[in-house]
Amino acid sequence: MVTGGQKNASTNINIVVIKIGGASLFSAGAEFAQVHSFVENLKCDRTTRYFITLGGGDTVESMRTLHRNHPQLDMRKMHWRCVELLHGTSDVAAELLDLEVRIKSTDQLERAIINPTPGCYLVDVSSFYNPGCIDWVPKGLVPAENWDTTSDTLAWLLALRIKASQLQLIKKPDCSQLQTIEQAAQLGIVDPQLAILSKKQPQDWKIDTLVVYHTDGWRKQLLTVDPFSENSANEQENYLGTIP
Repeated sequence: MVTGGQKNASTNINIVVIKIGGASLFSAGAEFAQVHSFVENLKCDRTTRYFITLGGGDTVESMRTLHRNHPQLDMRKMHWRCVELLHGTSDVAAELLDLEVRIKSTDQLERAIINPTPGCYLVDVSSFYNPGCIDWVPKGLVPAENWDTTSDTLAWLLALRIKASQLQLIKKPDCSQLQTIEQAAQLGIVDPQLAILSKKQPQDWKIDTLVVYHTDGWRKQLLTVDPFSENSANEQENYLGTIP
């Protein structure tokens, strides 16, 4: 199992954000059993606070299809509609993965941040990212309100909000050949905004970004930020390319 992250100086408790991709949540049979087992192992780790957030999977993909068929729909409104849909996948995950401690509001997240007790928190995106709650995001780090921003970037924002030092992105595809976040974005494994914002993160905050993939067993791959790469993801209209 992949563990590790920022430690609270007084308690030696790690802080890790886990983003479970929608494709993993929507899996079935033995494959989903592995996801469930992965989460159960997190619950048993008494050295770490895990903040878990969910992707949208087919639920959000249906909105991409709708927008592709009706491009006159307002992009910003579509973005926030998709963010609202993440509440549904989070609700399902709470039941399927037996996650009893759920953070639904900004106040609950604030209390969880200062709580040193190890455990698993299921975090609704609306508790840190909604139209009325983005003023905490530093200038230059507010994500684009379009299809370039998915739950990958939102998980990164959660990590920024709670000052975690590790972000684990649970994915289905084989990620063994990936080395940088930019490369992962180019291949559609993570979203373009993650590649852009990772280069702008505050200098006083260090984070390791890993893809944890379960194509054939559970494996991990650390992704680095390439400060010299030419990043053209900002110019793309990535309607269908990113795996949720």
